[in-house]
Amino acid sequence: MTGNSFLAIELSESDRHHFAAALHEASPGPRIPGRRTKPENWHITVRFLGQIDEVVRDRIAMEIDESLDAAGGRVHVAGLGAFPRASKATVMYAAIDDPGGILDAIAAQCERACRDVGLEPEERPFVPHLTLARIRPPRDVRRLIDAFSDFSVRLVVERVALMHGEETSDGIRYVRDTDFLLR
Repeated sequence: MTGNSFLAIELSESDRHHFAAALHEASPGPRIPGRRTKPENWHITVRFLGQIDEVVRDRIAMEIDESLDAAGGRVHVAGLGAFPRASKATVMYAAIDDPGGILDAIAAQCERACRDVGLEPEERPFVPHLTLARIRPPRDVRRLIDAFSDFSVRLVVERVALMHGEETSDGIRYVRDTDFLLR
């Protein structure tokens, strides 16, 4: 058994570099607080799976491979946001604007595939985002979010990956188990 598993949109190498450069250039000075996510771990989670064994992971992969029928396309980072709220943030993220509903369609299909293999329904609503940092203790990040109100970066959505986390001496590293190219 490995760490928590999830289905995600991985950023391409060029999108990762472009996003990192744009984020650095747009920064008003104060750094994003907390334990920042390494760029190589940046992704957009479409369905959290938790601790699953290899049999369940293989069944999910097979179901996704057979049922995923979604088109790729473009989405945009549209500023920053925070969970549970900006005045008491424990997670800082890049908000994703998905006007074409690409990510919503992918998330819905992944949810159906997970239910078809027997996983419990996801209780939290799908909020497309890219986690930038985890903040402990919680902080007020409203001024930082306001400073990025005009921030926008294009990202390409071209595949869904089944991934899991692995503990390393450097922190968590996300590993792709398999991926599924979108049409």
